Amino acid sequence: MNEQDKKLDRLYDLLPVVYRQRDSETGEPLRALLQVIAEQVNLVEEDIAQLYENWFIETCEDWVVPYIADLVGHHIVYEAGEPGASTTAGGAERNRILIPRREVADTIGLRRRKGTLALLELLARDVAGWPARSAEFYQT
Repeated sequence: MNEQDKKLDRLYDLLPVVYRQRDSETGEPLRALLQVIAEQVNLVEEDIAQLYENWFIETCEDWVVPYIADLVGHHIVYEAGEPGASTTAGGAERNRILIPRREVADTIGLRRRKGTLALLELLARDVAGWPARSAEFYQT
């Protein structure tokens, strides 16, 4: 019995032995019914697992990235061009997919560190392109 058959028979295996014996005596119609139901259960479980993966920017599907960006208030700018133009078609496609995901992930990270001194240094470096150092002047 392979792994696929085990997945299809998992509902049937939950039945008490008396029902499985009666089912085998009548040609296993109950087993066939439960296999059909198990196929749909497997599909629903896979969908639920993918929905869980879509909660996070690192593991979500490509179509979810704009929705997560909207939730955190990041506006993806496709018209600005792609930084670091790639010479190959595969590299250009990879940049088209990964750059918005990276930008949204950076926005989420910045929102998590909102109000910290390290965030000010990081923002200054990202905006100006120069190394930056921030200091707290209110402390004695």
